[in-house]
Amino acid sequence: MHIHHPGSPNSSQSEDDAATKIQAGFRGYRVRKQMRQSKTGGAGGSAPNSGSGQQRSPKVGKKLASSLEDNSAAKIQAGVRGFLVRKRQKVATEAATKIQASFRGFKTRKDLKTTKKDK
Repeated sequence: MHIHHPGSPNSSQSEDDAATKIQAGFRGYRVRKQMRQSKTGGAGGSAPNSGSGQQRSPKVGKKLASSLEDNSAAKIQAGVRGFLVRKRQKVATEAATKIQASFRGFKTRKDLKTTKKDK
């Protein structure tokens, strides 16, 4: 697996790919869970028409499932984006620290040279 540097041109594409894979995995999990519940009689109630006594119209059930899917996807995406922002910030902070350390070393060596010449 090739990981792109956060500043590279392809990083947003890799973020989109990662979010898509996460969403696909979650959707697959949810469908498998619904299938298991429908096989066992639906004793959890989240499968459509699971024997709760009330029959929902297919449109209402589908709309609720779509809404749940959208909300779940949004939460997953928010988590991934937050992680990526924190990761990018850490990389930037480490780079700034290295630049500062390099400059301080350069300045110290330069100051030492001028101090030796003055003596």
